Amino acid sequence: MHWSDTFYARQAADAGVNTTDIHPSSHTLAARVTTHLGVPSRLLELGSGGGQFAIAAALLGHDVTAIERVPLLVSHSRSLALSYQVHPDIQQQDFFTVQLPDAHYGAVCCWDTFGIGEDDEQRHLLARMAGWLSPKGRVYLDVFTPWYWAHAAGTAPQLPGFTREYGFDADGCRMLDTYRPDDGREPFTQSLRCYSPADLRLLLEGTGLYLTDLWPGGHYDVQAGRWTPEVALGRAMSYTAILEARV
Repeated sequence: MHWSDTFYARQAADAGVNTTDIHPSSHTLAARVTTHLGVPSRLLELGSGGGQFAIAAALLGHDVTAIERVPLLVSHSRSLALSYQVHPDIQQQDFFTVQLPDAHYGAVCCWDTFGIGEDDEQRHLLARMAGWLSPKGRVYLDVFTPWYWAHAAGTAPQLPGFTREYGFDADGCRMLDTYRPDDGREPFTQSLRCYSPADLRLLLEGTGLYLTDLWPGGHYDVQAGRWTPEVALGRAMSYTAILEARV
């Protein structure tokens, strides 16, 4: 069994992650993508979690398709959409295998989940994204940085009922995020491949996509308990890679 088969379901059910209302950061991110695109678009979100970004994007006029595999998160997304009176197409599917026959999207977004597989699986997914884009469409891809996670290993922000620990697999260049329930249940760990922009450019070769721009993400100082939403790339825990299809 792959770690992702259980991690996101337990993260949602046991720790309540992605089962909340829309955080202001989702509205901010949806607004930034909309401004970058210029106009609302057909938008596909892969690994949409609890639907917070998808619904924020729908509120800005995007025609949203959201793909999420965890039943609890799909149910939460649909309830959230109903409460905000928007109508994204929320599908319970695996984004590695989902079939999208009418797949001409102006934007494909993937937040917080890129790097689940190995490099060949990432390339396969990237090639699928290229095929889903409309002419002049763009991919917005959250990518975790190796430098932040190597530095943060051994620390983590805490959640009620859990001891958390960040780690870093130096050989595999993967971030590790382990939840240890205080009640003695089995811990569960997320493991995502990290890529520098140079590494990402190499990964993109042969996928039909190329890197045109990036937005540095934020930095979490565990000791101080302080989140800074945007920092220089060399301090960021992740960045948004903006990808376009090669013509």
